[in-house]
Amino acid sequence: MQIRGARIAVVPCAVALALLAGCGNDDKGSGTPTSSSAAPSSPVASSSTAPTTTATAAPTSSTTRPHASGPVDPAQYRQQMGYYFQSPSGSFLCAILDQPIDDNAQVGCQGPTTPAPAEFTECWSKNPQGSTLTVGKRSGARCLNQGVFVGAPIDGGSRGGGRVLPYGGVLTVGAFTCDSAENGVTCTNDTTGAGFTIARESNRTF
Repeated sequence: MQIRGARIAVVPCAVALALLAGCGNDDKGSGTPTSSSAAPSSPVASSSTAPTTTATAAPTSSTTRPHASGPVDPAQYRQQMGYYFQSPSGSFLCAILDQPIDDNAQVGCQGPTTPAPAEFTECWSKNPQGSTLTVGKRSGARCLNQGVFVGAPIDGGSRGGGRVLPYGGVLTVGAFTCDSAENGVTCTNDTTGAGFTIARESNRTF
């Protein structure tokens, strides 16, 4: 599929939702969600970067989930169109794509997060698995009806998402860095400083 001049692999809506289903309790944190306008019939909704405020929540325990310390080998996360990973809880499926889907979406994470930006309140409530934050030159929020940032199943499994990025793990590819923590996944454009943090009970862009 081609979106704004960049060719990417996408997963049909029904399949994407199936791949994203079954997420357990996830990381909690605090942050500021972005605002954008939804386009339900399009795989990618247009985005804006105006933030609003959300409440603080305490992080959950993750004593039985995998941990790492520092940089991971990007080659371990490589798939056909980029570098795909999921949070240890499985709630967030993320990717650093080889080619951006637009200027503000080369990196993204999909998964249920609250609160929704005002423009996406209905969209995110109806399709929590499509709730998405992205970053390219700038960061923003989207509502997706396809698994744009969902990797293929690994290790013979049936659920997509790619390899787990353990808490404490840092994945850097080109100008982008994503790190996994108990209070959420943070991805940043190391050149511009733009980025986002996404967690079950909070989200913010910067």
